[in-house]
Amino acid sequence: MTRVAIEVPPSPPAPDAGRERVRVLVADGDGLARRMMREALHDAAGVIVVGAAREAHDTLELTRHYRPDVLLLDADLPPGGGEEVIPRALKASPLTRVVTISSREDESALDALRAGAVGHISKDLEPEVLAGLVRRAADGEAIVPRRLVMPLLSAVHAVPEAGWRPLRSRLTTREWEIVELLATGASTQHIADSLFLSATTVYSHIKSVLRKLGVHTRDEAVAAAERLREEEIAEQPFSLAVARP
Repeated sequence: MTRVAIEVPPSPPAPDAGRERVRVLVADGDGLARRMMREALHDAAGVIVVGAAREAHDTLELTRHYRPDVLLLDADLPPGGGEEVIPRALKASPLTRVVTISSREDESALDALRAGAVGHISKDLEPEVLAGLVRRAADGEAIVPRRLVMPLLSAVHAVPEAGWRPLRSRLTTREWEIVELLATGASTQHIADSLFLSATTVYSHIKSVLRKLGVHTRDEAVAAAERLREEEIAEQPFSLAVARP
């Protein structure tokens, strides 16, 4: 049976002369939320929705195809969540500005910002406000809710020198956390206890790290991750580097 997961709107009217529209891709696992965002942006001046997706694979395909100015990304996008999608989307389209959207509390927003997003929007905002936030993100502004400013400052103040990693990385924030614990010789159970995860989840993350780095042992993963850190920071000399608090 054919599965339809990508939504592409009909061809829009030509933009006003002399004005470049902000090209937006909407990615949300909730069909109603997807529809509401598209409707909120449909008639907004200077904004055009180039497509919509309901899961990670289609989001990445559309990002590669359209290279949108802004990607509105559900923080809970299936199957693995928006945090997993962000570095891959930025690799496919480095100039795209990722803004996550969620009904969850601050933790999801901070995780997304660490992964490379430039902003976060709550799903309880008024629809007419959305277009303005999208335009601001496209213009290079960070869309950070006021309530997140202090948590972000606290995270920066708490960063150890050895913990810095590239903003845009092949490894996710969680995978870097696990690599740092592997470097101390921590066992799977100790990592699980430290990060408040199940041992099964930690094992899955370790397998992902080994696969991404092309290595077979935990010691090899630690060494390969350090090389990756240096390579990725060198590739992003003007990018902000972040680390876990």
